[in-house]
Amino acid sequence: MDEEKFKQGLVSLYQGEILGEVLFDQMLYLFEESDAQFKIFVLMQLETETKARLRPIMMHLGLDFREQKEFREIGMQMAEAMKGKSWLEVMNIIIDAVKPAVEQYKAIASIAPQKYLQLAESMVIHEQSIVDFAELEIAGEHSKSIDVIIQQLHNKPLSAQ
Repeated sequence: MDEEKFKQGLVSLYQGEILGEVLFDQMLYLFEESDAQFKIFVLMQLETETKARLRPIMMHLGLDFREQKEFREIGMQMAEAMKGKSWLEVMNIIIDAVKPAVEQYKAIASIAPQKYLQLAESMVIHEQSIVDFAELEIAGEHSKSIDVIIQQLHNKPLSAQ
């Protein structure tokens, strides 16, 4: 049944936010430049807010929203693999990691019950925005790359309000 697959997908989306939150938290140790720190903070904020946005729906559906240790570990491993890499190399790693997730999120949205369709579609936008951010960074559009992320935040960084 599609609703059961959607529920499994929702758990996967939630755990993906945990992975992303851990990854961006650990990336704060990799780059000391203020611009990089700000952008990483904004990415981490997006993951945190999205995780919190999913939680009430998961609870309503009776889904397990405890953090699964393996997703936290994957985030740590990804950050470890980024050590010593340049900002642009890290952006390429992010693109390679997130593009398949965009496709996974689209598949989940395609089976979402109508009452959860808006949420599921917002998750596709959320994930695609991370790819867009990294692609803009690679293209040298450093002054506007983070805007695709900031526009999604409920709790915007003070310097962006």
